[in-house]
Amino acid sequence: MTAPTNTPRLQQIRAVAERLFRDKGYLAASMREIAREVDMKGGGSLYAHIRGKEDLLWDIVNDATDAFFAALTPTLAGSDAPATKLRRAMIGHILTITTHLGAAAAYFDEWRHLAEPRRSQFLARRDDYERLFGEIVAAGMAAGDLRPADPRLTTLHILSSLNAVRVWYKPEGRLSAQAVADSLADLLMHGLCC
Repeated sequence: MTAPTNTPRLQQIRAVAERLFRDKGYLAASMREIAREVDMKGGGSLYAHIRGKEDLLWDIVNDATDAFFAALTPTLAGSDAPATKLRRAMIGHILTITTHLGAAAAYFDEWRHLAEPRRSQFLARRDDYERLFGEIVAAGMAAGDLRPADPRLTTLHILSSLNAVRVWYKPEGRLSAQAVADSLADLLMHGLCC
């Protein structure tokens, strides 16, 4: 028997799991704690909705991966200059993080707890995303829009800078997600543009 795919109760369970995985880490967050927070008695009824904790993590990191690709795909398809594409890709990346803080934390930090073959499948998709992002960087350098440098190192620097947003961004903070995205993209672009 398989668990229901996307019920309101499952969405509630996943939201709690995302928050706990972000705040405590995957290993410290227990199924009993998840069940308690969604007001289920014991773990038994929780398993009517999910098969296990790793399945929750797998679903969360896959949804985060899908969200990153969904933000990047329209930028890749556009006919803008590479520098414009790069700025849009950076903004899309940050907005994905700020919109999905819990899932983004699992994507960046907790994926290590996936067992094989899920771990390798996740890493392959993450590498594909980084490769596509890097193609924008390389195109910008080839077009003379960006300062010549090692494209892979530059891509990793950009993504690492953007990924740190998950640690300090607060939705109730002084700047909106869009303001943070615009500001960070501009800071990075001014360091990259000729």
